[in-house]
Order: sequence, then structure tokens, then C-alpha cells
Amino acid sequence: MRQHGGLVSLLCVIVLGFFMIGAAWAQPEDPQKQIDVWNGTLERIDLAIDRDGATDADFKRFKQEATDIVAAANEFAEALAPKVAAATAQFEQLKPTASTEAAESEAAKENRQQAEQQLADLAGFQKQALAVATHGAYTLSEIGERRRTRFTAALLERNSSLIDPGLWGDAATDVPSILGRTGSVAGEWTSVVANRSDRSVVAIIVSLLALIITVLVPGRRFLLSKLRRPTADHQPTMRTKVMSAAAIVAVNAFLPLIVLTGVRSVLNALDLMPYRVDLLWSGATAAIVFFSLAFGVSRALLAPTRSTWRLVALDDTVATRAFHYSVAIAALEALVIVHQSFAKVTLASLQFVIALDGILSIAIAVLIIGMVRVLTKRVPPSEEEGDDPADEEYGLGRIAQMVAGLAAGSAIIASLMGYVALGRFLTTQTVWISVVVSLLYLLMKVTDELTAASFQRDGVVGSRLISSVGFAPRSVTQAGVLANGAAHLVLIGFAFLAVVAQWGVDSSGLFETIRQLFFGFKIGSITISLSTLVAGIVVFVVGLVITRTVQNWLDTRFLPTTRLDSGLRNSIRTSVGYVGMIFAATLAFGYAGLDLSNIAIVAGALSVGIGLGLQAIVNNFVSGLILLAERPIRAGDWITVGAEEGTVKRINVRATEIETFDRATVIVPNSSLITGVVKNMVLRDRSGRIIVPVTVSKLADAEQVKTILLEIAKSHSLVLRYPEPIVLFLNFGEKSLDFELRCYLADIAAGATVRSDLRFSILSRLKEEGVALPG
Repeated sequence: MRQHGGLVSLLCVIVLGFFMIGAAWAQPEDPQKQIDVWNGTLERIDLAIDRDGATDADFKRFKQEATDIVAAANEFAEALAPKVAAATAQFEQLKPTASTEAAESEAAKENRQQAEQQLADLAGFQKQALAVATHGAYTLSEIGERRRTRFTAALLERNSSLIDPGLWGDAATDVPSILGRTGSVAGEWTSVVANRSDRSVVAIIVSLLALIITVLVPGRRFLLSKLRRPTADHQPTMRTKVMSAAAIVAVNAFLPLIVLTGVRSVLNALDLMPYRVDLLWSGATAAIVFFSLAFGVSRALLAPTRSTWRLVALDDTVATRAFHYSVAIAALEALVIVHQSFAKVTLASLQFVIALDGILSIAIAVLIIGMVRVLTKRVPPSEEEGDDPADEEYGLGRIAQMVAGLAAGSAIIASLMGYVALGRFLTTQTVWISVVVSLLYLLMKVTDELTAASFQRDGVVGSRLISSVGFAPRSVTQAGVLANGAAHLVLIGFAFLAVVAQWGVDSSGLFETIRQLFFGFKIGSITISLSTLVAGIVVFVVGLVITRTVQNWLDTRFLPTTRLDSGLRNSIRTSVGYVGMIFAATLAFGYAGLDLSNIAIVAGALSVGIGLGLQAIVNNFVSGLILLAERPIRAGDWITVGAEEGTVKRINVRATEIETFDRATVIVPNSSLITGVVKNMVLRDRSGRIIVPVTVSKLADAEQVKTILLEIAKSHSLVLRYPEPIVLFLNFGEKSLDFELRCYLADIAAGATVRSDLRFSILSRLKEEGVALPG
């Protein structure tokens, strides 16, 4: 028993020790010490960003550190919030009342003092953490401001002009030194390899280089041969063309990226990659991947040798020349990327960098202008066609080509004037945006085909939704349209981020950086500048374009898949337009720097005058909203307003368009439709009654006429069987008997046609039966 008791005691001691160790590890470090560390780090960052030697990489590191501190401080303050609340409640409970304060014991006073001290400590830590978060937010804003300032200054810095002979002389003087430093880089790598005692390192390096050459040249050709498109005699489907193009881009982009990155990782793991060699390797990898991506996208979209596989509407000559231009531009842009890394490694002089950057930028700009000329070239119209050049449409593609041409021309002028950084920026951004937009176009095509195939009745997703979830086939189609739209938005967002990332600034500060390029002036407390006005207009136009895009998507893609009638579809489309326009205007005013509260005050002061002067317009606008909400009149309805009768085509902000049966358009103010008398033939349903008057001779047999009319009405395919057609004997004329044939139709819109058919049939039948008409 003693042995068992000792064993149990030993186990208890061990367990207790583990609990004590766990408690020690679980105890948080001193909060004050952590807060002091945060403050010290932020102060160090504040001092570092004021120094002139900080690079953009340093600013990125400082931003990450400050962001982590702000997040940690906010998290710490939020974690203390319930503890502060509990300590406050405990302290309030221990506070004595006026009647019990005199009889308060020493123990109660001690507990109250301890609770008060605990509350003070916790509240102090929380306030300090919030102060650290505020300090970090200020530091982040300063970092963003410094990065924008440095970016603008570097972009607009003027150096020696390219036409200055002294620039080329200084650049040529630096060439021998650059060659010498290049040799030292190669010698450094050779010495690193030679100093390794393991002689298998040389074999590894040779094997890796052979692997690179083998995979990137014959290996890539082998993979592309498996994706080779058949000859022009083959007519592929759109899905086949899109998937083949996507596969070509994937092979060209990912194969060199995987191989070069993998080899770099192996060399780094073996300590065979010195810093300067690693920098050169990274630059060469980026250049090769970019060239491969641009080459693959160009070949996939243009298909210069196989027109039936082409994804853009270009003839063979234009596509071939555009492909050659795009490959040349991509090669020069890749050379620019390599040059940037090479200049850092070899410590090239500023004159050498300016000269090479300038000549490359001008060459790329000339090629861009040449490609724009090829793409905008049109075949002269023949006399038989009679085309008018003035009728040529300027779509988004033509506008983008014009912008690219203007950017290239501006880059040439900037480089010749000495603004080489600005010229290189314009050409680089033009090329990069072109690649991103082309890739976005291809990915959107791939998304269209994938969603169309997946959300079919027998598709991967469609069949699961129908069998497992119980979706109707129409609902599956709607889900596919929504998924396709969401995928397009995601792709556009990624494309925007890819473009913004090349600016070297945060996406949130993109428009702020553009604003710094312009000067503004102040009127009182309001700053007015060209940039804010232009930015406000751009924001409004972008919002308007997005609104129109959503409206067109609803009108052509989503709403047709629903069971909503045409009137409700038009109401939804119009309402989305109103909301989008108001939202775009609000964003535009806000971004332009106008305070909406001030606008509201001014609008309130002018409301009386506006109400009197624009009373009719406001009345019509409100009436239009009522029409869209109550829907007593919908697009497509057959209505009669006064002496006008026709079909409602569109309900606008101020008035409604009615197309008469004579193809004339009548504009009716919305207030007239709300306050006036309107006859809607198809409000509840489209069925209706038609009346055909018939007059026969006074000597005719009335029962025979009734039988003839009923037989003719019942034999017509558009006349309803219920309610049944009826014949009314209206009157005895002096020389005639007057009847009315009344029939009901499922669609009253066919009333005129049915009345005409019945009259033809009645006249023919009366002649056959010998029923005389009035003389």
C-alpha cells in the first residue's frame, strides 16, 4: 500500500508540475512592455521614413511592420474591452453608499481599492493600445504620402536629353567599367562553385542548365505540338477555340516560371546563388516569363497562321503583322526588365541607364504606333458598297488604340526632352495594360464557356442542382448567368489590381497619386483643382458605364431567363438605371471634394424657387416613379389616352413613349397618365371582346343569319370557345335587319385581324347561302 501511495503521490507531483509549467507558459507577457516595444518600433519607423536613403523596398517593409502593430494594438484593445467592463461593474458594486460609508470595514475598503487599481491598470493599458493604433495609422498615412511624393518626383525628374551628345559620350565611357563589373559577377559565381569541396556541384549546375534548355526549347515545342490547331479546313466551335487558346497561354506562361523558379530554389538550397547572381536570375526570370506570356496571349488570340481559330475579328494580313509587332514589343520590354536588374548589379552610371532606357522606350513607342496603325487600317470602301467614312463607329477598341498611340507619342517626346523616366513609364504601362486586357478578354471567354457547360441541364453543376437541390431547369440557367457575371467581376477586379500594382503605390492611393500631378487652388476651405474635377467626371462616367452594363446584362442575359413579363422587366431595368445614376452622381460629388451636407443646405435654400420653376418637371418625375412602382401601365401594354391609342414602348423620367398603330411616336407626360383617364386593354390579362356589326336585307331569315354567324365565329382558330360567341339582334331597319357578332379572344392585340377574317368569311358565306344584303 505504501508503494502504491508513494506512486500516487509522485504522479500528483508530476501532474501539478505540468500544470504549473503550462500556467507559466499561458501567462501573457507584461502588457506595458509590449506597448513600449510597439511605441519604440513606430518611433524608429518615423525616423527612418524621414531619411533620404530609404528605398521603396524599405517603405514596403515599414508599412508591413506598422500594419502589424496597428492590428495587434486594436486586437489587444478589443480583448481588454470585456475585462474593463467587468472591472468597472465590480468597482461600482464595491462603492459604498452614503448610509454604509461610515460602517465600511477595512476588508471592504481594501477590496474596493484593489478593484479600483485593477480598473485603472486595465483602462490605462486599453487607452495606451488605442493610442498606439492611432500612432500607427498616422505612420501608415505618412508612409503612403512619402511613397506618392517619391513616385511623382521620380516620374517627373528631368535628366539629360537623348539628343545631347554629352550623354552618349558619358554612357560610352562607362561601358568598360560595366563590362569589368559584369566579369566580377561571373567570377564571384565561379569562385563560389570552385570553393565547394563536393565536385558533384559542377555536375548539378550543368544538369540544371541542361534541364532549363531542354524544357524551355524542345519541351515547350513538344507540348505545343500536342495543342497544335488543325488546318484552316477544320471549323472549330467557339468552346474548342477558347480552350485551345487558354492551353497555349498556360504552357507559354507557366512552363518557364516553374522551371526557372525551381532551379533558383535548388541553387539557393545548395548555397550556390550569391546575391548579385540571384538578382540577375530574378530579373531574367521575370523577363522570360513576361515575354512568354505576351507571346502566348498574342498567338492564342491572333492565330496568325490559322484564321479559323482566331478569337478577334481581323483578316489574315492584319493579324500576322499585329502578331509580329506584339512579339517585337514583348522582346524589347523583356530587355528593359533585364536591363533594370543588370544596372543594379553592375552599378551602371546614371548616364548609361538614361541612354539605354531612353532608346528602348523610343523603340517600343515606335513599335506601338506601328501596331496601332496596323490595327486601325481599314480597307478602302468600294463604290458599290457606298460606305461613308463618317459612319465609322468608335467603340472601346478604337478608343483604346487611340489612347495607346497618344501614350506612345508622348513617351517619345518625353524621352527626347529628358523625361526618360516618364517615357519609360508610359511605354511600360501601355504594354502591360495591353497584356492584362488581352488576358482578361481570354479569361472572360473561358469563363463564359465553362459556366455555359457547367450550368446546363446535363452539366456538372446543373445536374447536381437539379438532382440534389431540386432546382428547376430555368433556375439553373439563371444561376449560371449570375455565376458568370460574378466571375467576370472577379476577373475585372484582379485585372485592375494587376495594373495598379505596377504603379508602385497602393490601390487606395492610386487616384490620390494622380491628383498630386496637378496643382489646385483654394477658395475659403474648399480646394478646387483640375484633377478633382476631372476625377469627379471620370468617377461619374465610370459609374454610368457600370450602370449601363448592368442594365444591358439584366436586359439581355438575366431577365430573359425569368418568367417576369416585359413590363416588369422594363421597370426593373429603369429602376436600376435611376439608382445607378444617383449613386454615381453621389460618388462623383464626394470624390470631387464637395460636401453633400453643404449641397443639401443650398438645395434647401433654393427649394422654393426650384419648386415653383420646375413644378411640372418634378410632377412628371414623381409620376414616373409611381408608374414604375404601381405599374398600372407597363411597357408593351395597349392603352388609349384621349384620342391616341397604341403600345407603350418606354417609361422615361419625364414622359412615356407610346407607339401608335401608324408607327408614330406619341410623347405623353407622366402626370397625364397618373391624373388623367387611361384605358388599358391588357392590364390584368390580354383577353378581350370584339364586335362585328352585320346588316342584311329585311327579307332575310334571322335564324339562318344567326346560325351562319355562330358557325363562322366558332370555326376561327383565335376565337375562344368560352365565353361562347353570341349573336345579338339589335334593330329592325327600314330596309335591313341589324345584328352584332360578339366574340372573345385570348389576345386582344389580334382583334383587328380577327374582325377582318370574320368579315371576309361572313360575306362569302352569305353569298353562298343566298342571303341578300341591303339594297
